[in-house]
Amino acid sequence: MVGHIVVTVMNKKFENYFIKALHNAKIEEIKETYRKKEGFSVHKNYKLGNIICDVFVKNQEKSVIFDITVLPISSDEQERIKNLQAKAKALGYGFRVVAINKPVNPTIAIGWLNQALLNYLVKHPPSRIQSKAEKTHYEQVKSQIQSIEINELDAVAHVEGGIEVDLKCERAEDRLISETFPFEGQISLNLLDKKIKHAKLNIDDSHWY
Repeated sequence: MVGHIVVTVMNKKFENYFIKALHNAKIEEIKETYRKKEGFSVHKNYKLGNIICDVFVKNQEKSVIFDITVLPISSDEQERIKNLQAKAKALGYGFRVVAINKPVNPTIAIGWLNQALLNYLVKHPPSRIQSKAEKTHYEQVKSQIQSIEINELDAVAHVEGGIEVDLKCERAEDRLISETFPFEGQISLNLLDKKIKHAKLNIDDSHWY
C-alpha cells in the first residue's frame, strides 16, 4: 500500500515565500527565547541608523543585535553584514549572525506525463484554444510539476507549462500558424495506467489577437 504522500516542488515564487517564512520563524524563535529570560526587552525590526535589524535584545548589562541571513551568503550580503556589524560595534552593541539553510528544491519527473496530457487534450480540446481557429492540431505539451499529492495508485498534480498547437485560420488561407499557449492548473493521474483522468487547466491566451 502506497499510502498518502504530498511532495512540493518549489518554483522561484514558492522558494522565496518559503525562505521568508523560515526567516520570520527564526525571528519569533529568538524573540521567544529572550522573552523568557528575566530583564530582557526584545524588539523586532529594530532601526539602527538607516538599517533595519531583525531583532534587538537588551538588559541592564548588554545589548545585542541579531541578523538573520540565508546560506550560502553572497558577496553583497557579506558586505551588508559587515556594515551592520560595524554600526553595532560603534554603539557598543553585541552582534550575532544567525544563518538558515536555503530550502532544498526536490525535483519530480514523470516520464509519460507530457504525452499523456497531449493525448488528453486531443480527446478533450480546450474551448479557449479551439475557438481561435477553424482547425487545430496539437503538437506537444511541455509541463513542470509544482506539487503532487499521491494516494494509492492515483495522484493529483499542480502543473504549469505550454501547449504547442498548429492553427489554421480563415484569414491565413492555407498557412498554418504555430502557437504556444501557457497554462497552469490541476490534473488527476492514474499512475497504474499512465493516463490523465481529468485536467482543469487555466490557459493564457492574452497574447492572441
